[in-house]
Amino acid sequence: MTSLLDLPTELLIQIFDAAVATHPCPGHILVLNKLIYRIASPLPYRHLHFSSLFSIACFPSTSWGLDTVHKPSTITIELAGGEVGKGVFRQLSRLLGRARFPRDAVRSNRLELDSLRLCLHSTSDSEKDDRNLFALDLVNPQSFKWTGPDPAHHFSIAIVATAVNVLFKRFQSWTRLQDLHLSNISFPKDIEGLFPPLPTLRSLYLGQATLVPVVPLARALIDPQMGALTTVRLVDCYVESIWGPRLRRRDLERAVTRLCTGNTPLANLERDDARSAPALHRVGAIVRCEARTERIIGGDRAERTGDLE
Repeated sequence: MTSLLDLPTELLIQIFDAAVATHPCPGHILVLNKLIYRIASPLPYRHLHFSSLFSIACFPSTSWGLDTVHKPSTITIELAGGEVGKGVFRQLSRLLGRARFPRDAVRSNRLELDSLRLCLHSTSDSEKDDRNLFALDLVNPQSFKWTGPDPAHHFSIAIVATAVNVLFKRFQSWTRLQDLHLSNISFPKDIEGLFPPLPTLRSLYLGQATLVPVVPLARALIDPQMGALTTVRLVDCYVESIWGPRLRRRDLERAVTRLCTGNTPLANLERDDARSAPALHRVGAIVRCEARTERIIGGDRAERTGDLE
């Protein structure tokens, strides 16, 4: 008589993956027998999800019966607004520094991840948390997403200006970064170091952003080192505050023309100028500026939701 364990290992992994994800106590599955433990024990660690600082603090340094802890593929941290300023990045640094991941999962002292997702508020108070975001120097993700915990229709700032410069410095050390999603972000007035060359980046999403630095962004779009970048979505982005003008694609095109032609007055330039035509074509091909959330009154009210030329 054929039993469950006679199935191919690849199929068993899928079965146990679904079982571990839905069982109220996944550990009960792991102790059925040695074969199931060998196959299923890495599964609870594949997609780590933390919804409180307490859950981060409780993460073990090793798996039961092993000298290491199984390698995660994704890490998600979702904290309510009330958790702001309680030291989430310090806790994450302790987790990543204390956990003994397999050697093949850690290269150059960085844990390689498929995805790192943060849904939380940063802080500008160094006494409450690590303003240098050192925890992000301990990972090397392919996909990174940071959004705020507030509802999508509520325009709020989760990534404060003092964290942005440090954040972009961390990006430069991520050699595998392909997809970058930042939302609820306020850019600093000091634009030095923003939008550095990221050769592996394929897609960029900026949403609910204020004080967007148009020139550094335009420079990054046409940088030869950013040739892998094929998709840029700018949703509800503002050049100034939310009471000021929205960022439109023509703003980037003007900045690109300036960068390509030096100080030549824009009035004296044609769109097909040989110096700027290739760059303008690239911007037109990969950039979409969108309006998704409309104000009830005031501000730069888009004629309709959708693309902003």
